[in-house]
Amino acid sequence: MDTIRIYIINPVGEKFTIDADCNSENSIMDVVKEAGFDIGNCGGMALCASCHCIVESEHNLNQKSSEEEDMLDQLHNSTLESRLICQIPVKKEYDGIILKINND
Repeated sequence: MDTIRIYIINPVGEKFTIDADCNSENSIMDVVKEAGFDIGNCGGMALCASCHCIVESEHNLNQKSSEEEDMLDQLHNSTLESRLICQIPVKKEYDGIILKINND
């Protein structure tokens, strides 16, 4: 089974590395939450923005859904690079992705 490496920067700037099995049923949020981060309060439904992250790498990610766009539009700290990582699947193409947790 293929694995990818995910790099996480928490809100205070600490850096973490997570290795994840590629599984089309999991989102990156599932993997990050399983690693002990307190995100994903709505269970991955794009309803709470507790998994709001800034994508700091140059990956060509899947398109944002209208629900994700609506939630991001409500945040005071969203940017063009903002994503709800519950909406990003674990895919081999995302190996090395760098995400800064921005759920303040």
